Amino acid sequence: MTDTPLSDALVAHAEDPNPETFDRFATIFRASMVGVMSDKMMAARGAAVVSGGRLTIASTSFNDGRSRILTFADPEVFLRTYGPRFDAGLRGEDVLRMAAGAPDCHGILVNCATREIAQVISKEMAQALIAPPAAAPPPRPWWKRR
Repeated sequence: MTDTPLSDALVAHAEDPNPETFDRFATIFRASMVGVMSDKMMAARGAAVVSGGRLTIASTSFNDGRSRILTFADPEVFLRTYGPRFDAGLRGEDVLRMAAGAPDCHGILVNCATREIAQVISKEMAQALIAPPAAAPPPRPWWKRR
């Protein structure tokens, strides 16, 4: 097993962009711990913010100028590779909830720990990833014919 599962999935999707590689990346992101810049580090850098209740983390406008939560994949390896770019860690699930619920946020930017590439998770995708599974229809009573 590798020590960079999220970065590996991000690279796999960058090399072969298709729904299956993105689903794998998104699934791993949801279950991973990612690096984020807290409000203390942001104050020193003058960064934009996204607030999730009592926690405020940095956002960035990437490529198209839309605000996205800034995250760093595989934090321990990212620190060794690129140095301190963040000062806190959050579960991907929590970051998805913040992106889905913040009115001025358009998603998440995930920076890779092994290559200088990044992947966007849109706000709509974040909302879909945290949505509860659809309820199955109730079973048909045994006495009713089909």
